[in-house]
Amino acid sequence: MTPLSTRRALLGFGAVMPLMAQKYLSSPRRALTAPELLDAPDEWITRSFAWVEDMLARRPQYGFSGSRLSQPEEAVHRAALIRLDDILHIESAPTKPVIHEWYKRRMLGAARKASSPPSGNRIIKLYDHGWHVQTAGSKFAIDLVGGAPRIVGFQMTEEALDLFVAASDALFISHFHSDHADPAVARKFLAAGKPVVAPADVFRQEPELQKQLTVPERSTTKVAKFGQLSVIAYPGHQGKDVINNNYLFTTPEGWTLLHTGDQSNDEDFAWIDAIHRTHKVHVFLPNCWTPQPLRFVAGVKPSLILPGHENEMAHTVPHREDWTQTFTRFEGAEGVMLPLCWGEEVRYQL
Repeated sequence: MTPLSTRRALLGFGAVMPLMAQKYLSSPRRALTAPELLDAPDEWITRSFAWVEDMLARRPQYGFSGSRLSQPEEAVHRAALIRLDDILHIESAPTKPVIHEWYKRRMLGAARKASSPPSGNRIIKLYDHGWHVQTAGSKFAIDLVGGAPRIVGFQMTEEALDLFVAASDALFISHFHSDHADPAVARKFLAAGKPVVAPADVFRQEPELQKQLTVPERSTTKVAKFGQLSVIAYPGHQGKDVINNNYLFTTPEGWTLLHTGDQSNDEDFAWIDAIHRTHKVHVFLPNCWTPQPLRFVAGVKPSLILPGHENEMAHTVPHREDWTQTFTRFEGAEGVMLPLCWGEEVRYQL
């Protein structure tokens, strides 16, 4: 096995490696993943989706208790995610109807799951960095979007979206980028009389919608209440200038989850490094491409790491982060790390 230090170097954590000069690479960012196809026949895609669904169905849900998975992740689960990377990194994937239809089915299944009462604490992974969380005393969505921005076909159905709204008491948005903040989704929540919680600059191109947002104070200590749900909006950033809330949620049952949005600013480690000193975080939801994932994990010290933001289909292939590299980026992290496919769930027992 390639030493961890070498793998980190290949990913940009150290010196540039000779592998990055290989002609098969479309970008140095993809040095540790197999080259993407420019196109592929629908037959191969359809057969691949069928196999992926069968492999994912072997573990319809994961359980977590104490400090371990109650059902160990199977090798075929990782193989299924890697095959999905192969499909979703086809150059023409964002425009392929066969991929659109698989996405719609996957999200409708997740929405129907969210509509059924959970037995305990449940979190469902949605598209990109979206999540749906349910407990006996709280239910909410984070960075829920309909699908890939600006790609008409790559959107969940109205039925699925309506089910997610009905199954949530609030929507939380980390920052204004369109793969995290969808005005159509926000309008549905507001029409249902449910708050949309976001930084003040979200939907700034639509002032009337922006006025209806609930804007929390950005602080490392200030707690806001939404029903029985307690929330701290940590003052994070994407790069130097983009306001990006890192939400720490504490449910009525005492279950804590930290969602990072697109956190990527080294200056914010001034408070990130200290999170574990004041809060026990059960579930950590980082963006898979955050620049210093192991340092971030060390600052949070979570029990379970569920990365997000893989395969944003509106991004170009080099920036369409894949599950394959998520395994490498978080290798050696403290805590259990479990990448999930869109629509997969974890039941967490405190």
